[in-house]
Amino acid sequence: MRGNTKSTAVADAKGLQVLSVEPGSIAEYVGIAPGDLLISLNSHPISDILDYWYQCHTTRLTIQWESKTRGKVCRKTVRKSIHDRLGIEVEPFEIRRCNNACVFCFVHQLPRGLRPDLYIKDEDYRLSFLYGNYITGTSLSDADIERILKLRLSPLYFSVHATDESVRRNLLVNPHAPPIIPLLRKLVEGGIEIHTQVVLCPEINDSKILEQTVADLSKLYPGVRSVAIVPVGLTSHRRNLPKLLPVTKPYAVDFLRFCEKLQKRCMGLVNFPFVFPSDEFYLLAEQSPPDYSDLEEIPQLENGVGMVSNFYRGLTPLLASLPRRLKKPLKVLAITSPLGLKVIEQLVSLLNARIENLTLHCIAKENSLFGKGITVTGLLPGCDFAAAIDEFPDCDRVLIPKNALRPWDNRFLDDLTLEDLQTRTHGEIRVGGATAESFVEAMIGDLLI
Repeated sequence: MRGNTKSTAVADAKGLQVLSVEPGSIAEYVGIAPGDLLISLNSHPISDILDYWYQCHTTRLTIQWESKTRGKVCRKTVRKSIHDRLGIEVEPFEIRRCNNACVFCFVHQLPRGLRPDLYIKDEDYRLSFLYGNYITGTSLSDADIERILKLRLSPLYFSVHATDESVRRNLLVNPHAPPIIPLLRKLVEGGIEIHTQVVLCPEINDSKILEQTVADLSKLYPGVRSVAIVPVGLTSHRRNLPKLLPVTKPYAVDFLRFCEKLQKRCMGLVNFPFVFPSDEFYLLAEQSPPDYSDLEEIPQLENGVGMVSNFYRGLTPLLASLPRRLKKPLKVLAITSPLGLKVIEQLVSLLNARIENLTLHCIAKENSLFGKGITVTGLLPGCDFAAAIDEFPDCDRVLIPKNALRPWDNRFLDDLTLEDLQTRTHGEIRVGGATAESFVEAMIGDLLI
């Protein structure tokens, strides 16, 4: 790595603040320090982390930054491997907010007094690329689209809901929402892969409207890779909001029949099922979700498609690897939601039958924060886990799902922490993931060594 440095005195330089510098990195070599401002790379202004990543992908890099300690704007050119980064952490970008007021928006259905970040409605294509967040695209400017194409921000995730313009605008409560198909077509023609979702609202965007939506989107395949359909979630806090019908068991049964016809039609058109109901529909209908073993990859797993299949993948060798008996008796309490119970009850039964000295009890808690209409595990508040622990105080271990916790501080939606729960039980609290293997590892992994 070679280079030369130039410095000039400049006031009010714009750029991204450097939060930290990795030891031994290029940034440390050239003299960048925490608190400095990264201004440009190869003469391209750096506005956020996407610019930073994109411009670093080269073997010759000219770095311009403002050194706070020197009071100078410095410039240095280095040669490096194409995969080498600068080795800095920069300040996060300000999240772009949503300009819609969707009739089913979960944020509008939240009770008061929760963490402020839970009330943020994001509509940011950068979060879509980085984390798989869904956007409607209603606030994308021509410059945004140009940047997406230039930086090759793929895949992106779009909430379509309906391709019928009138229905979509009514769902978004945005009379100025632009048509979605021309936008998706432009992105697809520019080489961007897209996954889409439909939040299904009975008697609004189902039936013929959904049929049209799937037909319109399938014409953009394989650029548009998939359509995931998820049932509308209705909390008990829908005061002064439009009346929406819930997805009931009879509705889910009928819808799955309808969706199967759509999949067969897509197979005939593009040789791919293309449209995928989330597993929640199957569980509500009291049916077994598909295992998707015929697909190379399950699309939109994080959106609940193939969740059960993914959980039980590798179950047979996992069970075969487990001991027939524990050295001493162990009582474990697994806490989940009504929907979560339907997912894990088979595993619970198998483990209790196979392993002597293991007593695994599973309890499903109704959501006291959002109401009985919300049955997914990830939205259970900490107080419901606490109540379950109080009901079973003599357990040696408590197992809770990972998706109910905020990753960086182990905090539940109602601000209780994992540490708060630990004080309520003499046993040890373990956190299990989204697979049977991670469930077993969290429960008795240390006993298998």
